Amino acid sequence: MQKSLILSRFFFVICLQLIFILSVQAHTTKESLNKIIRSYRNCDLNCLELNISEFKLKYANDDPQILEVIYNVLLAEKYSRELDIKNNKSEVLYRKAITLAKNIQREDLIIWAQTHFGFYYYKYSDPIKALSYFLETFQKIEAQSKRDLLEAEIVLKKNAYYFGFIEDYKQEELYLKEALQFCTPNSENYTELLNNLGMSFLKQKQPDKAEQYFIQTRDLALKNKQEVRYAKALGELAKIYVLRNDFAMAKTLFLKDIALSKKNNSDRNTMYAQIELGKLYLLQKNFNNADIVLKEARNYVRTKAHLASFEYEIVELLLEIAIQKKDAVNELELRRILDSLKKVIALTDGQTVVDRLNLQVQKERIKSQLIIEQTKLERASLLQWAWITVSLLLLIILILIYVIYQRKFKLQGIAFDKNILSVQLEQIKSEKKLNETQATLSSYQVYLSEKNDQLTKLEKEFKKLKTLPKLASKVKGKTLEELLESHLMTKENWLRFKAVFIMEQPDYYNYLIENFPDLTEANLRIVLLQKIGLKNIETAQLLGVTLEAVKKAKQRLKKRYEPNYSDIFNEV
Repeated sequence: MQKSLILSRFFFVICLQLIFILSVQAHTTKESLNKIIRSYRNCDLNCLELNISEFKLKYANDDPQILEVIYNVLLAEKYSRELDIKNNKSEVLYRKAITLAKNIQREDLIIWAQTHFGFYYYKYSDPIKALSYFLETFQKIEAQSKRDLLEAEIVLKKNAYYFGFIEDYKQEELYLKEALQFCTPNSENYTELLNNLGMSFLKQKQPDKAEQYFIQTRDLALKNKQEVRYAKALGELAKIYVLRNDFAMAKTLFLKDIALSKKNNSDRNTMYAQIELGKLYLLQKNFNNADIVLKEARNYVRTKAHLASFEYEIVELLLEIAIQKKDAVNELELRRILDSLKKVIALTDGQTVVDRLNLQVQKERIKSQLIIEQTKLERASLLQWAWITVSLLLLIILILIYVIYQRKFKLQGIAFDKNILSVQLEQIKSEKKLNETQATLSSYQVYLSEKNDQLTKLEKEFKKLKTLPKLASKVKGKTLEELLESHLMTKENWLRFKAVFIMEQPDYYNYLIENFPDLTEANLRIVLLQKIGLKNIETAQLLGVTLEAVKKAKQRLKKRYEPNYSDIFNEV
């Protein structure tokens, strides 16, 4: 018995040492690869256009297959930068790199290569093609430590930008803050991340928080002589001053932004600032200056096919100027241009595309959470078993009792989370189906029926909370309450439903209003929902009230309108 215990402990120590050695080697490899990437990141295209065999020879101590992945991605990136359009050379290289990374089963390389390819499509206004790469990358990033990522700050930053584009600002904010942790302070990347955090808060309508980040960006960029970044920070601060109606300061900052951007040949940033300045001039009814600055910005975007959405925005502003000036000829021409541009951006980065991508991302994220929770459960089980068999052999009976007890609650908690995620997925599907079909009472009947099924499932989960530990029950109970509230019929949902009902059954609705003028909005909710076939309990669930409350409301109606009560629910 004693000999067996000594051998078990010896084996356990050896395993720990092996794990430590492998982790150190993996870290060293990652740092080595980051060094190679950094050494070529800022060179011109020609310095990378050496033969792949020469590239491998230069770094003979590294895995040649890994080097080939890096070579292909960097070369694809540099073709893209030089040509500044979507191009076949870059796409072939990106696909080759991803295929090779998957063949050698290097998760860090897969994430790195897919992020760059997805960002390539995003940069050139093809977010639909970018979606699959960012979804897969998101799942892989969430399933592992951020410290294991290659070029962690770049990967997190580019994923953050895509989430910001599809209006998932919380995920954008999270990834930007995580990227900051991997950045060298005062570097160009660091100030860029600070600036984009400010932009994220501005999009979330939190200008005070946004201003703090813009000021940090401005001060660091000035200190480190990063003129373009300094100019961008001034432009973003100008937006804050516009919100505060300090137009004089905003104008000064926009003009400084444009001057510095032109000085540094930053055409794209010049265009951004000119659009914002044009908006400010328009706000001040300074139509001549607005027209000049916007047309200059348009001259640039017209040379870049992937900037069609910016041209659309500029033409909209020019149209407003033409209308204000009563320039009918120019107005007609600008409307024709808008119609033409609308067809282009509808397929790339219009709001319809953004909404569809956002919904798809939310569904995929819920699925990935289910996978992650299952993985966590499997890892926890494996670690518990190893700990019991190797480390605590003498106390095995007590440990087993304790583990089984904890495992029971953990499994219950995980089962609870999976059920909640499943209901969330059903909710998203129901919302999508309703939004994609023509709004009719029939579609609402299906939608509300599905909502009631989801509410019934959530009620069952509420009952299960009592079997969980007090702390877990409190945390999960709060989540469940928030989800229940999201299923209730809001004022906005009610008004949409009511509008559809009036459209399909106008006679019945008018009869109610004319013959029962004292019906309150709360009464109407019960009456109309039950008119389409909902029972008392279903009505109560959707409105977030008790069954008794619905029954009492109907009793009061009966008492008030007897003997015409039956006419309320059945048109005469």
